[in-house]
Amino acid sequence: MLQIYKDDTVAIIGSGGKTTLLWQLAKERKKYGAFITTSTHIMKPKNHDCDIIFKHYNENNVYIRKNYISALLSEKSNGKCTGINQMQFKEISKKSIPVIYEADGSKKLPAKLHNKTEPVIYEKTDIVILVIGLSAIGKKICDVCHRYELNKSFKEHDIFSFEHLKICIEDGIKSCNFPISNIRILLNQVDCLNNTQSIDKFCKNLNYPFVTYTSLKKKPQKNI
Repeated sequence: MLQIYKDDTVAIIGSGGKTTLLWQLAKERKKYGAFITTSTHIMKPKNHDCDIIFKHYNENNVYIRKNYISALLSEKSNGKCTGINQMQFKEISKKSIPVIYEADGSKKLPAKLHNKTEPVIYEKTDIVILVIGLSAIGKKICDVCHRYELNKSFKEHDIFSFEHLKICIEDGIKSCNFPISNIRILLNQVDCLNNTQSIDKFCKNLNYPFVTYTSLKKKPQKNI
């Protein structure tokens, strides 16, 4: 659906479903061997999410195994995990290990704007997936958008609209400084809308090569 392949290294950015998508992609890749990490922080995986966890980077014991989901994650006291740095990522790339990793945070909110330090996307990344949660539509901006104050047009008590959604998409694309042909825009939580006509029209009016909307927790909807 996302037009990515088993040998692609994938960075996931944005909000409203990044971690869910990360582990779903890992399960799809499991038969080939999946390798998961983060360039920033991620919530500690649940027991059923992965089979092997490397808590510290060691060039001799980081590997990929068929029929296993492996993760390089070091748990911190706040229940979150850190992953690898740029140098470690380069060493893993030399082993031809395709990595799936989270590259920014969103405080569990469905929408976000990026500051100058994020996302953290490493070289040798093939695809960037920008995720945004449609559950933000119709709610107060201050309740659904992480770092909304970075854009002066976002007023905290205004209602998050499709125009705000467009701005979040543009912000995400600009922030990752990545070829647009290699960016996948995934609008999640379509089940939160009364119907798909509005989001269908919205996606068709976006001038980007790949946009799709879906519900990661339900049946996939549609490619645009």
